[in-house]
Amino acid sequence: MLDENLPVFFYKRAADGTKHHEAILQSYQGSDPTPQYTLKHADPKVQSSRNCYAAAIFDSYNPEVLFGEVLVQPTWTKPTLSQEEIRRNGGVPPPPQAIIPGEFTIQLYEPDQQIMVKRKSGGLASSTTYEFDMPATSFRTPSVSALDRTQSDPLATPTTTKLQFVWRKESKLSKDYSCFMTGRSTDIVSKKSKRDPDIAIALFRSLREITMYESNLSRVELEDLKGLELVLLLSAATIRDIYVSNNLREIFNIEEPPMRKLSSGGRKVVPTTSQLPPAPAKSQQRIPTIQPTPLQPAVTGPTNTGKDPHAQWQIDAETARLKAQVAAEEKEAARLAAQRKRDKEKADEAETRRLKKLVEAEQKEAKRKQKAVAEETERLRRKYGNNLPNLPMRPGSMPGRPPHGGAFYQQPNHSAYVMSGGNGAPSGQGGPRPKKSFWGLKDLEEEMRRVSRKRSSIW
Repeated sequence: MLDENLPVFFYKRAADGTKHHEAILQSYQGSDPTPQYTLKHADPKVQSSRNCYAAAIFDSYNPEVLFGEVLVQPTWTKPTLSQEEIRRNGGVPPPPQAIIPGEFTIQLYEPDQQIMVKRKSGGLASSTTYEFDMPATSFRTPSVSALDRTQSDPLATPTTTKLQFVWRKESKLSKDYSCFMTGRSTDIVSKKSKRDPDIAIALFRSLREITMYESNLSRVELEDLKGLELVLLLSAATIRDIYVSNNLREIFNIEEPPMRKLSSGGRKVVPTTSQLPPAPAKSQQRIPTIQPTPLQPAVTGPTNTGKDPHAQWQIDAETARLKAQVAAEEKEAARLAAQRKRDKEKADEAETRRLKKLVEAEQKEAKRKQKAVAEETERLRRKYGNNLPNLPMRPGSMPGRPPHGGAFYQQPNHSAYVMSGGNGAPSGQGGPRPKKSFWGLKDLEEEMRRVSRKRSSIW
C-alpha cells in the first residue's frame, strides 16, 4: 500500500466463491477494507458469452444497481488459402485465430456515456500506453428555462471540453501502471505542441490494487469524479485481463474444437453439431446474462450484425464434415454394390462352369455307352456272322399282336391249326357280328368264358 490515508481499491475473489466474479474492496484513511463494488464477468458456460470478454461493475450492497460495463470482441485472422494447411487440417481450413483489438469501450450509466480506451504500442525505449478522454461537464446545468431544457446534453455537444488521460507502465519489467491526466482540449485528434505537466491520478500496483491520488483530484477540473473512478476500475481490470494475460482462449471464452490424431501424425478437426453456436441476433454492447437493460450501440464503431468468423468457421467445418461423411457413405455404398456385383458374377461363372462340366460328363458318358454298344455289336457280328438263318414262313397270315391295353385273348383265325381233341369252328358259318360293349367289358367276359371252355376241353 502506497499510503494508508489514500483511498485504495483491492481486487479480491468474490465472497460467494464464484470463479468469474470479483469483489472490489475499499480502504480509506487506514480503515479495514470493506466491499464497495462487485466486478462480474460473463459466465463462460453460457453459449451467448462465447468469443467475447464482458465485465460489469455493480454496487456491492445493491446488486441490481449497474454502474458500468465493458464488452470486448476480438478480431479474427482471415482463412488461409494454403492447400497444404487445408490438407493437413483434414480438408477444412484451420480455425481463425483471435487478435486482440486495439481499443475497447466502457459504457457508464447515469449519465449514459461511452469512454473509448485506445491502446498504443510503444517502441524500444517506451512502453505501451492506454489513452482515453472524458468530458469535463457531464450533467446539464439546472435551469428553470424551457429553452435550456431543450438544449443537448453536454456529453453530445462537440464543444464540450475533453480531459485526456493515459495509463502508462512504470518500466519494461514492472507490473505497475500509473494513470496521468495529460491535458484538456476540445480537439481529441490533434495534440498541443505545448502542454502542462502531467498530473498523476492513480497507481495500479502489481495488478491487484488501485490507489487514488486524492490530493491531485482537486486539480482535475472534472465534474463526474465518480465516473472517473469507475472508468479507472474497469479499464484497469480490462487491461489486466486482456493485454497483460496471455491466455486469450480463456479470456474470450473461445471454444476449441476437438482434435483427434491421424495415423500420419497430424491433427484433424472434428467439430460436433452440439458445439455449433446458434445464429446470434444483432450485436449489442451488452454483457450476456448480467443486466436485461439493453445498451446503446457505440457511435464510434460499426455494429456487427453477422456471425463472428470463429462461429462461421465452426459452421463451415461442420458443413465440410457432413459433406465428407456423406461422400464417404456414398463411396462405401458404391463399394458394397460393386462387391455384391463381383460376387454375383463370380457365382454365375462358377454355376456356368459347373453346368458345363455336367454337360461334358453326360456327353462323355453317352459316348462311352455308344462305344460299348458298338463294341458289343462288333463282337456279336464276329461271333455269329453277318448272314443269319431265315425263319420258315408260317402258313397263313398271323394276326397282329393285340394292342397294349386290349383284350387278353383273341379268337384264332379259322385257318389256324386245331389242337388234338378240339373242334374247330365251322368255316362256312357267317352272320352278323354280336353286339359289343362300348367299353369292351362284354367282350372281355365272353373271351374269358370261351378260354375257360377250351381249357376244359383240352384237359
